[in-house]
Amino acid sequence: MSTQKLLAALIVIVALPSVIHGKDDARIVKKAVERSTLNQPGTKPFHLKALLAPARNPEQNANLNGEIEIWWASPTQFKREVRSSEFHQILLVDGAHEWQENEGDYFPEWLREIAVALIEPVPNLDGVLKQADTGELRHVMGVTHISWTAVSTDGNVQKGMGCGIDVHEQTGLLTYAGCLGWGGTFHENQTFHGRKVARAVGAGSPEVTATVGTLEDLGNVSPGFFQADASGGDSHPRQTLVVDEMSLRKNLEPMSSPAWPPLQDGPLEGAIATKIVVDRSGKVRDVGSILSDNPGLSEFTSKLIWAMHFKPFLQNDEAVQVVSRITMPFKTVRPTGTESFEGAHTYFESGRTVSFPAARQGQPYMLHANFQAKVKAGTVEEGEYVDTWQSASEWRREASIGKSRFVRAQHGEKRYELAEGPDVFILRLVFRSIEPIPALDTFIESDWRIKRDTANGIKTMRVLAGYETDGVLDPEHARTYWFDEADKLVKTYFMGLETRRSQFEDFRGVQIARQITVLNKAAVAMSIRVTQISPSELVQAKTFELHGHEHTRAFTDEIR
Repeated sequence: MSTQKLLAALIVIVALPSVIHGKDDARIVKKAVERSTLNQPGTKPFHLKALLAPARNPEQNANLNGEIEIWWASPTQFKREVRSSEFHQILLVDGAHEWQENEGDYFPEWLREIAVALIEPVPNLDGVLKQADTGELRHVMGVTHISWTAVSTDGNVQKGMGCGIDVHEQTGLLTYAGCLGWGGTFHENQTFHGRKVARAVGAGSPEVTATVGTLEDLGNVSPGFFQADASGGDSHPRQTLVVDEMSLRKNLEPMSSPAWPPLQDGPLEGAIATKIVVDRSGKVRDVGSILSDNPGLSEFTSKLIWAMHFKPFLQNDEAVQVVSRITMPFKTVRPTGTESFEGAHTYFESGRTVSFPAARQGQPYMLHANFQAKVKAGTVEEGEYVDTWQSASEWRREASIGKSRFVRAQHGEKRYELAEGPDVFILRLVFRSIEPIPALDTFIESDWRIKRDTANGIKTMRVLAGYETDGVLDPEHARTYWFDEADKLVKTYFMGLETRRSQFEDFRGVQIARQITVLNKAAVAMSIRVTQISPSELVQAKTFELHGHEHTRAFTDEIR
């Protein structure tokens, strides 16, 4: 491979997230939320005005324009006016009294959520704080991300839908928060009397951005400005409740059982869930993204839910809007005459056993490889990779290039990881390129589609997750693996990088790819050459220990 080709190649790698330990996560979240929340005791009275516009495709989403204006004296005394092409509301709150004037039958949920997010990014802070210490925690590119699952059920099947909160570690500010009935993204923070207030708030799907043009002291207002018991208000004020699915389902009008369409790929049986918004008359006004065990049913399910009708949901004898979820089971068949394939996990496990000696858990071995890659300094360097394997619980993988080193190891129940130097991202790519098949506990079977294909002139089975348009794989979301008729892994595609595996050689019944070539947009970005694999003698236990670098395997789909 020529140096010129290597220098011309550009590799874009997303560093794998790692778990953060030893931090009071609830305290971090609480501080981030309180710093950016206007609607709380101690906030200086303010006047805020924001313009609303669709984040994308403004011509197609012209109905998502509007404005929000808020005059705020305290959490229990304020005036708010929201306006869009579909709805206009003036709301006055003064202690226990509330007054409304409304134009339009339906308060769009995107408008309601963004009106809340502007001054109260996390309306249920106590509930979120309880999740902060029990939810899944990860660190991704300088952001602390905490996620948890809210389970919905129709009484027979259940499915979890994600909630989460992101805090930028350097600034300590909230960048995202959301769950059922609330949430948004928060950017361009500016100081207002000790608060760091987001001046760009996004919410809804399609996303709407609220740009705060005015945030100033409230100043003097006329007597009675917040009077909420005056005459002339709406006799039927708009209210929106977030309710559990079983409560909503009690109002569901009878409907026939769905005739699920045949499915070419994926599971034939499973569950589906989504967010739903129902207006005061019982009509479905919004359906969220469909979360399905088989994505092939998403469009059909969306149409099915849009056709549902409910009896009005009552609160204190008044009909209210409702935000909830809908969950349902599905069961279908393959189209007549369609070839049936095994699940993705079958191809992954068979390919792993055929292609990688560690998967066979046989006798100890040692594997050496050399590689060439362009480092951060701009030069092409030679690197080395060594895999020392004694058993499933005694192994060590190490890659180094220049002043960088990356090591993963396991000794008994303890795992270790060491990463040092400016080019660790390259070494992570080496690890992933040599053993790329994902662990079975890190993917959802329904995400994968299988078909026969030809790769580099070889007949293969292709296993794909993500998007494909007119035969072109999406570089950001597609993950693809090609297995030949002997189940050997011969090609992969991940994060826009194609990896070709060739020059196979038998080692104890495992077909070792001596040559692994990584391509970025058809240009050679890295070349990995296995130079030696041989049986290994007994290795001292300290080889597999990296004291001070203990590691918990999480948020990575690599087994080792």
